[in-house]
Amino acid sequence: MEICKTDFRKVVGYLDDAARLYDALPMQKCKCRAHMIRQLIVKLKKKEK
Repeated sequence: MEICKTDFRKVVGYLDDAARLYDALPMQKCKCRAHMIRQLIVKLKKKEK
């Protein structure tokens, strides 16, 4: 299944927003979640190319 570039950018943007939201929360589990989301973004960007 193909995803167009605009949809892909939207997904990455939503994930980036979620990572920033979790980073702003004080709990350690939220920091870990933000880190995992950022790793997912990197993995997705590698597959895009």
